[in-house]
Amino acid sequence: MIEKDSTVLPQQTPEPLLESNKSAFRTLLRNSTYYLGSDVVIKILSFLFNVYIVRQLGDERFGLYSAALAYAGIFSIIGDLGMTQYVTREIARGRRQADELFWNIVCVRLILSTIAIIVITASAHFVVRYDPSMVLGIFLVCIGFLLHAFWGPTEIILNANMRIDHSSTLSTIIQISFVTVGTLVLVNGYSFHGLILASLLGVPIAALLGIIQIRRLKLATLKLQINPKIWWSLLMSSLPFALITFTIMAATDLDTVMLSLLRTPEEIGWYKAAYNLTFKLTFIKDALLVTLTPQMSRYYGVSASRVASTFNTSFKLLWAFSFPIALGTALLAQPLIIWLYTEEYAPSGIVLAILIWSIPLLNLSSLCGSVTTATDKEKKAAKVYLLAALMNLGSNMIAIPMWGYIGAAVSTVITEAIALVLFYRVLHSEFPLTDVKNILIKPVVAGLIMAAAILPLLNWPLIIVIGVGAIVYPLALFALKPFNQAELEIINGVWSTLRRRLKIREAS
Repeated sequence: MIEKDSTVLPQQTPEPLLESNKSAFRTLLRNSTYYLGSDVVIKILSFLFNVYIVRQLGDERFGLYSAALAYAGIFSIIGDLGMTQYVTREIARGRRQADELFWNIVCVRLILSTIAIIVITASAHFVVRYDPSMVLGIFLVCIGFLLHAFWGPTEIILNANMRIDHSSTLSTIIQISFVTVGTLVLVNGYSFHGLILASLLGVPIAALLGIIQIRRLKLATLKLQINPKIWWSLLMSSLPFALITFTIMAATDLDTVMLSLLRTPEEIGWYKAAYNLTFKLTFIKDALLVTLTPQMSRYYGVSASRVASTFNTSFKLLWAFSFPIALGTALLAQPLIIWLYTEEYAPSGIVLAILIWSIPLLNLSSLCGSVTTATDKEKKAAKVYLLAALMNLGSNMIAIPMWGYIGAAVSTVITEAIALVLFYRVLHSEFPLTDVKNILIKPVVAGLIMAAAILPLLNWPLIIVIGVGAIVYPLALFALKPFNQAELEIINGVWSTLRRRLKIREAS
């Protein structure tokens, strides 16, 4: 197994003792609700800013902006090669010392980032033959790799030590900077290149503040320690995660790149408007998994039953949350798109109605992926991601030339469904779903009750229809009693913490 190859890497320390169930719950509750609640205003602001970007740029310029981000994004793994996931897991288990790794990771990532900038920009110009404006946009995105070479290791140490509250605050600083400067860029009519630069300005600030926090919390001293002898072993141990990350990025951005090669910028804009709206709805999954992955890494090998219990509870909560969102959004897709983005983006309605079904599939496959990372199954996970990426490539090659942006949406949903099935095959023997009726069926029944309630109201004002659905679904779900006492305590704890933090923000 990968983690046993320690002949060159820094010394390992014993696995940490597990905290009690109550303490583990408090940690999960603190980190997840902080991720959700402390910056909820920023999340709303970020959503509104995304809508403003789409409206202000228009479908053609927004398409070019999206294509530049996608092309650089596919190959961004060159600047990291999977070290983020590997080192987070190792530090969380107490097997690697943060001080011995931090500056070595920074050095390796700076070297890799330089290579990535050259390779990605050169391929965009000489191989794909994008126009100079697009190549410049791709180059500017790649410059961000150098900045993330410092921010990435900082975030690793905070997350591995279960201080997601601090890392999410720093991520918020990056987002505030982007929204503030990006708004000035759009108001003054600058090109999408200015928007790309605006997205990078907060990264060095967050990295510097993160280093200060790490020292203040005594998570590491971060004294300069550089040992090139460990670089090769570090890279080799990280490669399975590099393959995983590359296939994820390919599945995320390949459709946009293919659209940029085969279709018009307007079609890219229609597709990405719906795509970005869809994937803004993954915040619950993000909040849960950023906490669960290091926590389950600590559990595995000490208490597999706790991993299994955590997996089942997380699966149920993610499905119960995401299924009604998918169903309701599919029913309201067209009026929702026009309300947010104007008639110019009306073709995005059908895309949203299709793409939204990738949300429950993605939430669950991401959970499974996190479990494989935490339980030393990254090689099996890499095979799953590779197969899913190949299926995504094949389906896009068929669907995009024939059906354009609609074909890309169908391909995305198919890919997520395949990934979920393959992941569950990897996990089901060790971590099976133990209560399918409560985990899967009851949320579907509650969702259908919600759909029956809002279907007669589709011609009513959108806000009223959404409000009816938001009331009917939880009432129907709780009437069906799918949650056990421990899960109800989690839900009540999250709700109480969110309300308390929102009140604190309102008071301030």
